[in-house]
Amino acid sequence: MAANPEFALQHSELSGNPVEMLVVGCALGVADGFANALRNQDQAAHLKVAETLDSLDQQLANDPCNLAVLNADAEAVPCQEAIKKIRAAAPDASILLVGRKIGQHKSLAIESALQDLIDIKDEEHLALAVKREHRTQMLRQEIARLENQLEEAEARSHQLVNSSRDAIAYIHEGMYLNANQTYLDMFGHESSDEIDGLPIMDMIEAESRSDFKMALRKVDRDGKHSEEIRCVTSDGQSFSARIEFSPAIIDGEQCTQVMIRDQGQNLALEQRIEELTSKDPQTGFFNRQAFMERLEALVGNPVSAEQGHTVVQISISNYADMRESCGFDCADQMLTEVASVLAATAARAHTISRFGDHDFVLLCDDEEPALEIAERCLHNLRGHAFKSIRDSLVQPAYSIGVTRAEKGGEITAHEIINRSCRATGIARSEGDNRVVFYNEQIPGDVNHLPEADAAVVKQIDHALANDGFRLKYQPIVSLQGDTRENYSVYLRLITEDGKELVPDAFLSPTRDPSRLAEIDRWVVRNAIRELASHRRNGKKVIFHIILSRAGIEDDSTLLWICDCLREFRAKGAWMVFQFRESDVRNAWQPTCTLIEGLKKINCRIAVSNYVESENGDDLLKHLDIDIVKLSPEFMRDLATNQSQQDKMNNINGKLQRDGYKTVASSVEDAGSLAILWNIGVNYIQGYFLQEPSSTITFEEEDRKSVG
Repeated sequence: MAANPEFALQHSELSGNPVEMLVVGCALGVADGFANALRNQDQAAHLKVAETLDSLDQQLANDPCNLAVLNADAEAVPCQEAIKKIRAAAPDASILLVGRKIGQHKSLAIESALQDLIDIKDEEHLALAVKREHRTQMLRQEIARLENQLEEAEARSHQLVNSSRDAIAYIHEGMYLNANQTYLDMFGHESSDEIDGLPIMDMIEAESRSDFKMALRKVDRDGKHSEEIRCVTSDGQSFSARIEFSPAIIDGEQCTQVMIRDQGQNLALEQRIEELTSKDPQTGFFNRQAFMERLEALVGNPVSAEQGHTVVQISISNYADMRESCGFDCADQMLTEVASVLAATAARAHTISRFGDHDFVLLCDDEEPALEIAERCLHNLRGHAFKSIRDSLVQPAYSIGVTRAEKGGEITAHEIINRSCRATGIARSEGDNRVVFYNEQIPGDVNHLPEADAAVVKQIDHALANDGFRLKYQPIVSLQGDTRENYSVYLRLITEDGKELVPDAFLSPTRDPSRLAEIDRWVVRNAIRELASHRRNGKKVIFHIILSRAGIEDDSTLLWICDCLREFRAKGAWMVFQFRESDVRNAWQPTCTLIEGLKKINCRIAVSNYVESENGDDLLKHLDIDIVKLSPEFMRDLATNQSQQDKMNNINGKLQRDGYKTVASSVEDAGSLAILWNIGVNYIQGYFLQEPSSTITFEEEDRKSVG
């Protein structure tokens, strides 16, 4: 029989996961020999060793293991008692018995239903048996997961059927098996008991019964289809209905599902769903996703592309100050008033979207110059007397960016939005209430920079347009037993001639927050894609992603992160977002807002370049921080300077007592590593361990060498 390729693939993926193995009654050196044998079989392993019954109890209490190797010759760990303890903690555990004279232990292995009996010196045999049992355990878990999914799916299916507004019934050989309440109501029955034992033909008018029988026969031949059938209720009233016929299974029995749709209800429901999924509830404008779908459709349509369109982005520049001044309720009311002004100003043909927390976007055609529309919006907004903030000394200020999609151009929807963000950012940098049109002459563009800076900016723009950035990863190694693989994510720009630039060489000359925010979005998306790939392959990887100040202040950053999580089916718990201490202080309110949002999707938060100070302590007190990365200055002369060692010890102890995990960065020598170990720092990072690499390469043996 030929192998199932899908099963083979799953089998391969399962065998690639690290083995979690408990070695009982063996010295650490012997256990390491087992691990090396597994590595020779291309099987990674995480080993735990219990040399006594007490240590076995401790290991099982902390983490019951599903795969154990038990030394039959260990006097400190009686076999039968050890087997009893392992089975009590993990009933489905696989137990492999090893020893020097295995013939003496056959009866024990058989009576205890152990999975194998192996000569302790035959490490190759042991490695193959461990791989076999590991695969068996993983497949059992997968089967259990699939069975649970099936049960949940069946339960949801029953629930959906019972709650459906469509009339649904299941029939077998012309008799009812089940029907939902909508079906019963449609035909005038109070309960399913009334149709129990009734043939479905009683619900079909006589002249339509031959058509109904033919439709049932077509299900077996052609599968799902629909027919127009005359039906009759229990009180004799007839009506015409379009019935959908499809094959189904109820309690393991083949049957036919018949479904009668209420067309009027369906239309109303579809309209309501469309409204809920595409509109912002506060303003009634299109939401960000719906706007992007419409923009992509226009850009991708040859006819629409030839007409030309313009995007006008309107941002309330001082929204954070407004909210701080008059409160959340007042700020929300102000946004509603802004939306009303925009709705009254823009022509009906214009598509309006609430694109972010305090950003609006208009999609305009060629009938009226976009700059005139932008100026009119600004004029009407500035002239509006806001009832919500009548007593406030702070008035809304606006930054407006205008971007044109030229007729017949090849520009994408995302690039149009990126340009509008860039133009809006430039308008904000020039002062309040400005309109900036994106073109080659706007202030802050390449032509207005010094030659050297302009060249770098052009490289950035080329990299953004042509995927010319690359990510690199540096391990963050746990000194306190964290088995997950933590990596800092770093950015590199690949020039057209193949050179690799570090951020310090290309970020500072941009002078344009929108470009930096755009780079952040590139990093986030590609990091999440890479992370999801590693997670699917069984690696417990955590990525630490650095956000720039521009990314922090960009209202769309959180939405972008959420979009990327959905796109790649990733989880927020797999990521740590890292903020520089200086950026946090200089963008306090946006930082607080972003951290609050990131916490809601289960991301962890780190602050980097932390130095002990009154400002630093206040920062930690008022933010929900999980991890503190100490400033590299603490590492200066650490191996030789007792004063530095005392300082590091004090600040690490204080931070850990306050509940933070600590990371020592810039570890460059073995002496510093040893001191950090003794101090009790949670994690270390630096070139002594590994320089940033294009791949996730810091393996288990490297981690052991650190410890």
